[in-house]
Amino acid sequence: MTTTVQLADGLFAILWTELRVGGVVMLAPLLGAMYVPRRIRLAMALVLAMALLPSAGPPPAIEPLSGPGVLAITQELIVGLAIGFVLRVATEAALLAGQLISTGMGLSFATVVDPQNGGMPLLGRFYIVVASLLLLATNAHLSLIALLAQSFAAVPIGSGGLSPGDARAIADFGAVMFAGAVQLALPSVIAILMVNVAFGVISRAAPTLNLFAVGFPITILLGLFILVLSIRTQAPVWEGQMTDAFDLLTRMLGS
Repeated sequence: MTTTVQLADGLFAILWTELRVGGVVMLAPLLGAMYVPRRIRLAMALVLAMALLPSAGPPPAIEPLSGPGVLAITQELIVGLAIGFVLRVATEAALLAGQLISTGMGLSFATVVDPQNGGMPLLGRFYIVVASLLLLATNAHLSLIALLAQSFAAVPIGSGGLSPGDARAIADFGAVMFAGAVQLALPSVIAILMVNVAFGVISRAAPTLNLFAVGFPITILLGLFILVLSIRTQAPVWEGQMTDAFDLLTRMLGS
């Protein structure tokens, strides 16, 4: 009888822990990508929940199917979703920058069918891949696991979750995504704009010149050339995006 009770308590502890971890896995970059099979995501959530079980502490003495239990379950899911959403916003700047550059280069019509974001420009896909590789190279996934472990101490299970002020802070964090996208795309956009201005002057001097046949390949080649040169200097922008995201999460969780 004692063994059965201990087994049930351990199972409930894992399930309470997995609520927050599952919310993170649903939205976090790489982990929450739609191309990752659901079974793999479920397995990752279970493994992380079992690994973080010592940090989560004892489960709350709340009946899961009662009113307070449903409220506590919702709060845990919201905490996990908030963590994953903040990290997703930090990486979505890559997609927005790729769309801005693709529009200037004339590649906005060349889209890739992405199961996560639908139709997206080729350069948007390229920037997403770069952002994902940088996340792994800078050990951001390990920082996420460490933050999850600290969150259970700062915001224990069943303690109330996040405050309305935290929701406002998450909404304000969207400005970081737009600022990062502008910083990433600005060199290429300015160079392409100068080329378009030059072709505008040429079209006035030689109206019979077929600028679409001549200017389109030049614009693409120059855009790719600027892209190769500028991507080497964009590491501080990527690091700043993730640093701001983890700083916000640290302030929200009080850890």
